[in-house]
Amino acid sequence: MTRGRRHRRPAAPATLPDNDDILSEILLRLPPRPSSLPRASLVCKRWRRLVTDPHFRRRFRSRHPNPPLIGFFDEFVDFPFFRSVMDPPDLIPPKRFCPPIGDEKGGCDPNHWRNFGCRHGRVLLYSLKEKEIVVWDPPTGDHRRVAVPPELDNGERMIWNGAVLCAAASDHSHVHGGFCSCPFKVAVVGVTRNHTQVFACIYSSQTGKWSNLVSAAVPFVVYYVGRPGVLVGNALYWMPLGHDYGIAEFDLDKHTLALVECPSGAEVSKGGSRILLAQNGVLCLASLSGNSLQMWERKVCSEGVASWVLRKSDKLQKILGQSSSMAILGYADDINVMSLWIDGSCCFLQLNSLQFTKLWKTNIISKNHPYASIYDSGLYAEMDKEELIEGVDTMLKVAGSLLAARRRTEGGAKQLTDEEL
Repeated sequence: MTRGRRHRRPAAPATLPDNDDILSEILLRLPPRPSSLPRASLVCKRWRRLVTDPHFRRRFRSRHPNPPLIGFFDEFVDFPFFRSVMDPPDLIPPKRFCPPIGDEKGGCDPNHWRNFGCRHGRVLLYSLKEKEIVVWDPPTGDHRRVAVPPELDNGERMIWNGAVLCAAASDHSHVHGGFCSCPFKVAVVGVTRNHTQVFACIYSSQTGKWSNLVSAAVPFVVYYVGRPGVLVGNALYWMPLGHDYGIAEFDLDKHTLALVECPSGAEVSKGGSRILLAQNGVLCLASLSGNSLQMWERKVCSEGVASWVLRKSDKLQKILGQSSSMAILGYADDINVMSLWIDGSCCFLQLNSLQFTKLWKTNIISKNHPYASIYDSGLYAEMDKEELIEGVDTMLKVAGSLLAARRRTEGGAKQLTDEEL
């Protein structure tokens, strides 16, 4: 009689400490992926208590200041309009990120809504019908609705775009969080009906009020502002489009609006140009020239005069390769990621590291908004429990190895660095 194969039991992980402070330090070092904290919460009641504590969540966000790219939201609000770029168990189904745009009767017409972009973990939606903005936190589903003043969208003016940002965006040490702990600002930009001016206005959740409207004359016939705003320093930038092209600069400190000329040597076009944040923190304009991508930086000399400089991009062109067709789909300044369509594939490019990743094949060239967020709460009950449970053993082993590394240094000659942990 042949005996059945006996399954080997996995080796038991290192005994974890009874001290909650030490265990919290270990859990803080888990990667900021969507499944990390939900998996940890399934290990036992003690772990769940620790990772759901508000103080722990704030520390977890502070520990991971650079949120991962989770997916893309489509430019037009429809169902579904989110697509994840992660593999299971971190992959988030589109139905999990359902926008809060239904009316009182539960109905919704996607044609009445626009997606103005993402920043600091929040998405900005605008209702063309109700004339209101919705600031939405997808992981938690929490959102805020704010009515837009009538004078901003009427017979004389029309809102075309906007931007959401944390109220403390200029403080690089600030930890972005939920609505209760992290106030927000929303800027809207539009065009006058006579096509001669652009205007801007900003709302603060701290005061609950809109600022005075500011405007700037445009030296060409302008029809709309069709690209999301980009935050550079403490100013927001958009690209008004019409018979020509320009860059609108909304200074949040001075509360002024001005028009910046595009580089004279750049091939600026409706679908082939995008305002970016350069790696050195200055304004940048990406422009498709033939089958290559040019990067123009706006630099200010010691005399205070600003000018555009074409940055050498040999390494960038080598990464992108020789392509027969290319389009810029979207951009997120908080993680400096650009999404591209190249020869029938959707891709993303991390501009700081020049990491290039092909995502999926598609013949549809659709504009999108890259979305990044730190998962410190939410989705515990919504994520696939079986996939999460499968990773509990791995979670215990990871925690055990982190503890073992910590113990090796106790009483030793050196202190572990964050990278080593």
